[in-house]
Amino acid sequence: MRNLIVLVTLALVALLPFATKEHDSRVPTGIRVIRDLPYVPGSTDERQMLDLFIPKARYGKSLPLIVWIHGGGWIEGDKSASPAIELARKGFASASINYRLAPRHRFPAQIFDCKAAVRWLRANAGVYGFDPDRIGVWGHSAGGHLAALIGTTNDVKEMEGDLGNGEHSSSVRAVCDWSGPTDLLTFKEQCPPDVAIGDVAPPEMVDMLLGGPPEAKPELARQASPVAWASRKSPPFLIMHSEGDPIVPYVQSQELANKLESAGADVTLVKLRGDNHAFFRKDTFEKVLDFFEEKLAGKSAAVSFQHADQLLLRASSTSLAPLTPATAALVSHVLAESASEATPRPSR
Repeated sequence: MRNLIVLVTLALVALLPFATKEHDSRVPTGIRVIRDLPYVPGSTDERQMLDLFIPKARYGKSLPLIVWIHGGGWIEGDKSASPAIELARKGFASASINYRLAPRHRFPAQIFDCKAAVRWLRANAGVYGFDPDRIGVWGHSAGGHLAALIGTTNDVKEMEGDLGNGEHSSSVRAVCDWSGPTDLLTFKEQCPPDVAIGDVAPPEMVDMLLGGPPEAKPELARQASPVAWASRKSPPFLIMHSEGDPIVPYVQSQELANKLESAGADVTLVKLRGDNHAFFRKDTFEKVLDFFEEKLAGKSAAVSFQHADQLLLRASSTSLAPLTPATAALVSHVLAESASEATPRPSR
């Protein structure tokens, strides 16, 4: 069997040509940046903090807000690399959020954190000058999964958690999902058998997120799957995915798009030609902007996305880095522990 090992940093967003990093960003004078805001009352955990990027020239108007959720297989990644400054350049308020990571924190900690961040942002919209009724989310890979889950579980009580600002909604008006897993029950069987990220196969990351394999925790895996929650009430979705993605199979995005369409939701699926998990480029960024301008800012999109699932774009090649040594060691330890444990009985 061909042993294909895809060496990839799980903080894939660090490769964005328009990325924002605290240590090297040149923040334009027209953008106000507020870093490390805790979104859980009383928490000092850096994994429960966010950064805000607000255009100073608002002309007296409240701005639409886009929340960025980083990728990293749920086990790595950070808010410090994001497209937030570029979003602010285009007139959007933007936030980049951290969330607690597996395997130390198992699902649903991640979605509880993301929803707490949205509630905090809505509660503080008046302070920072953005519109609490025009909030969208965008994420890549694991971040795409969480963005999709926020959208499909709009105001579902059991998915809210109790991390503060409960009087405010965590609902969003629009979702952009880049390459996110959507069905954790079928993910393993759809993944190529000879792919690993560093030393870890993508299905093993799902195991770490759930605290065991999906087949042993079917109810939890279903709860963590956006396809299980898709409904007519879901907000507009833009889903983008490379047709040959070796990390998250394209069929995962197709499944979610089909579920949303069948339910009567507004969904656009854009298939990208190539085999890259990451496709951060100017043209793909502009498509995201068009989507959010239409759904949040009330502008007509410059590009029609009707039947966009048939649009094929050539994804550029991307050089990727391996897991950090600390994360690799943690992953190896967790996998060794998992292998020695008895398989738990399915949840009821």
